[in-house]
Amino acid sequence: MRLSSSQSGQSLVEIGALLALVSLTAILGLSILGKNIETVFCQVASTLGGDDVCEAGPLFHDSFDNLDAWYKEYGNWQLKDGQLCIKDGGRIFRPVEPNDYRIRVDQSMLVNGPGHGVFFRATNFDTKTKVNGYTFQYDKGLNQFVMRKWTDGSEAGPFARVNVPANYDWYNTNRQIELEVKGNTFTAYIDGVQVLTGSDTSATPYTTGGVGFRTWYGSEACFDNLSVSALP
Repeated sequence: MRLSSSQSGQSLVEIGALLALVSLTAILGLSILGKNIETVFCQVASTLGGDDVCEAGPLFHDSFDNLDAWYKEYGNWQLKDGQLCIKDGGRIFRPVEPNDYRIRVDQSMLVNGPGHGVFFRATNFDTKTKVNGYTFQYDKGLNQFVMRKWTDGSEAGPFARVNVPANYDWYNTNRQIELEVKGNTFTAYIDGVQVLTGSDTSATPYTTGGVGFRTWYGSEACFDNLSVSALP
């Protein structure tokens, strides 16, 4: 039996509507799971050979209106005057999909205490005290900027470190922190100036994972305007 042109057209419309409904359902499902839709699209395109479809670009920006996308491992993390703040020790994380990315924290202030850190390539943070990843640490206690590797919640000695001038103003000054995470080499910038580069030359470097913040006991710090952008 042959369909008339009107029946055929109606069938195409119905199929199109069904596909649109399936696509919308998938997008809503990914959004609920906290997935970045653009990232998922780029991953699919890359799998199909379309590496040039997606270029480097922003993944998310967080001005800390809420903490819905964040996982608090521990610590008294609070939103205060539009900033993410904490007194004493704590760790908090947010998933990131791509392997290589740039982190920028426009406002990072150590109010008092020995310091704070920015996590990158962090995984396993949904299991308390078992995080894997790396930190760049703004370390007043050591009077250094350092990079450390974390395995099952324990930090190793620094694999990169640099001394900071004795007259450096550690406290109550907003600093912009940027981290370029590409391959197994990581570069840190403070207020636009490159301060440290480190590489994980071990047999088991971490290749993917999210971002986060940490403070250690006796510290008070605030952060604002976090953005993460994919690197090509």
